[in-house]
Amino acid sequence: MSSRGSVGVCLGLVAAALGAALGCETVDLGAPPADVNVCMPGPQWFIDQVWPNFLGADYGGKHCYDSTCHGPGSTTAMTLTNPIEAGTIPFPTDWQNNYTQASQRMNCSDPSDSTLLILPEGRQVHGGGMLIMETGPEATLVEQWVTMP
Repeated sequence: MSSRGSVGVCLGLVAAALGAALGCETVDLGAPPADVNVCMPGPQWFIDQVWPNFLGADYGGKHCYDSTCHGPGSTTAMTLTNPIEAGTIPFPTDWQNNYTQASQRMNCSDPSDSTLLILPEGRQVHGGGMLIMETGPEATLVEQWVTMP
């Protein structure tokens, strides 16, 4: 080994020993934040309440699952389909896809801050415009969805 390599190794060992001797101060970062989009909102509540009264509802002749909105072939981040069969647990494929798409847009630690509500409430730009009120029944359903079976 060259003298230059020996010096590098020695400096590395000295730095490691110095770090071990002095130690590192631990910084308390507090409680970890709740993971957004990791929750599993109630599947039955989705079937019974969220879908028929919010995502599958009629908004002046428009539906969230229409091809011009969030339907198959749309270019939006969320894609929904009008389920062919009744919702059951376990979910049929179309229901599972709708549930997954909707639940991925949930913030379970603060449901009112979910993109599932922020966009149709008009708090952020939504291609379909403002469809629901911040304090409306749809917002209440979504907020309840986090705690329902």
